[in-house]
Amino acid sequence: MFNRKNPREEAERQLKTEASVTTNLLTWLAIHGNLCLALRHPQNKGASRQFIMKFVKELGQKLVRWGVITQEELEAAEKTEREESPHGFQHPINIES
Repeated sequence: MFNRKNPREEAERQLKTEASVTTNLLTWLAIHGNLCLALRHPQNKGASRQFIMKFVKELGQKLVRWGVITQEELEAAEKTEREESPHGFQHPINIES
């Protein structure tokens, strides 16, 4: 139910609600590639950028674990992002999960 007295508080609560997404590995690979491309856009410098970068890095590590891409392919993709993004793409990180 929507909190009419404090809609901002209600919106923040709803944004923290977890939601599961199930799809095939090809779709996850496409999502990863498209988000990497979006991160290169010169106007992509808003507040959500760091959140999306973390998501992309986590997804990249999962794609390696799932056998969709190799660690070398992921590192090459991250190198391209670091070189071509006007805002930078931090050094690759290992995400455990």
